Amino acid sequence: MADKITIICRNPGMRRAGIKHPASATYPATKFSKTELDAFRDDPAFEVIDGEAPDATTTAALAAAQAEIREKSTALDKALDELRDKSATLEAVRDELKDALAGNDALQSDVAKRDAEIEGLRKQVADLETENKALKDAAEKSAKTTARK
Repeated sequence: MADKITIICRNPGMRRAGIKHPASATYPATKFSKTELDAFRDDPAFEVIDGEAPDATTTAALAAAQAEIREKSTALDKALDELRDKSATLEAVRDELKDALAGNDALQSDVAKRDAEIEGLRKQVADLETENKALKDAAEKSAKTTARK
């Protein structure tokens, strides 16, 4: 076991084990209990290095963590932009569908009116055909009756 430990805090200013942690600090190995060190190791906001880490290592670790945060932030922004675009597209399609359905309702109403008109005209044609047949029959009967005198 090393006589010193270095704790890297990915969120400087966080408090753990009764201490406000800077980005990186080196402590005597006896400063924290095994339970506290295990808690640090289990917490993704901290990295525990046995021994004294050189400044370059801690700076690199911090820079890597910041780069990862920037990368994830950029990916999140891109995903949010895509979500906004898809939401706008969905709204436009929804509006078009509403317009089409409204037009469809008007069209169906117009078709129903036209169907009723067509049915009325068919009835008139049937009535006229019946009347015409009756007139033809009467004319034939009259012609037969008139010819005998």
